[in-house]
Amino acid sequence: MRPFIGVTCSAEDDGRPVVRPPYVRALHDAGAVPVALPFVAGRSPGEDDAELAPLLDRLDGVVLTGSEDLDSALWDEPLHSKAVLMHPARQATELAMCRAVLARDLPCLAICGGMQTLAVVAGGTVVQHLPDLGEHVLDHTVGVDGPRHAVRAADGTRTARLLGARFEVNTAHHQGVGRLGDGFEATAWSDDEVVEAYEAPGRRFLLAVQWHPERMQEVATMRALFAALVEAAEPVTA
Repeated sequence: MRPFIGVTCSAEDDGRPVVRPPYVRALHDAGAVPVALPFVAGRSPGEDDAELAPLLDRLDGVVLTGSEDLDSALWDEPLHSKAVLMHPARQATELAMCRAVLARDLPCLAICGGMQTLAVVAGGTVVQHLPDLGEHVLDHTVGVDGPRHAVRAADGTRTARLLGARFEVNTAHHQGVGRLGDGFEATAWSDDEVVEAYEAPGRRFLLAVQWHPERMQEVATMRALFAALVEAAEPVTA
């Protein structure tokens, strides 16, 4: 049976949710049934979690997709002047989905902004503007179809087993993970030491990447990320 995997949506200017086709195609090709996730009402964390619960009961896994920036009040920092905040309805939904991933141990692939939101929900932080770290930092804003840069993965990690010790990725972000949340382990870095991937060894499947593998599906190892999520999410049959 093909697993049902939820996909978080982007927001139009008026707040309408819209799912991006590359995520859907990558999941479908990997053997999943992609499910576009609606936005919650954003009343309070407890109410948002309860609103999502009936849907989550039917999901086998989640992809947390790329997004605009989080409100830095979530980790007690002033908002950076370069921040472009995601729509409030989307932020409320992303936070609720991350809480569910951690509480339910749902298999999860977190991508770009999804990687950052999951880290924050687990108690971590975000670097609000990577160029502030110094001139050694690469330009990570070139876009998903622009020039790719090298990433190295730590030996013995799921990241390295799926992707290899060194590989190239696309890049479209100006923020990055700062302090990691509890139970997370950094597993890959770009040459400027920006964290490019982390995972949670004690969980069924939790892998977060800073790049956009859904836009690199011509590369077998990037397809393998989605295949590994689908395998972990496959329902157990009696």
